Amino acid sequence: MSQRDTLVHLFAGGCGGTVGAILTCPLEVVKTRLQSSSVTLYISEVQLNTMAGASVNRVVSPGPLHCLKVILEKEGPRSLFRGLGPNLVGVAPSRAIYFAAYSNCKEKLNDVFDPDSTQVHMISAAMAGIYCTFLPRKE
Repeated sequence: MSQRDTLVHLFAGGCGGTVGAILTCPLEVVKTRLQSSSVTLYISEVQLNTMAGASVNRVVSPGPLHCLKVILEKEGPRSLFRGLGPNLVGVAPSRAIYFAAYSNCKEKLNDVFDPDSTQVHMISAAMAGIYCTFLPRKE
């Protein structure tokens, strides 16, 4: 694989990781809010009438759509992308390295196994994942 091909794969992986992070960021924000929701997100909306006419309030935990609605009403649409910057700092390089490692490994394994076989794809993906997991980091 030429150096140009490796650079193309690095760029494509970085772009793919960036787009994926941007598209899933609102879902991550809603998920995080639901996991750490305080009493302010809980609503008391269901009233059950008894035979005597008295009402009983029941606290209902919010669902993802209610949480999304509350976030949009109280904080605005920009708040759905909180934490995107730090997420991109980690995701873009990681996906770029993974994509390039996968392509390089796949090219080398095509000489060992049947070209573009299931084994080639599975082993290449596993090796790229291992490489990204144990990538030396400066601390």
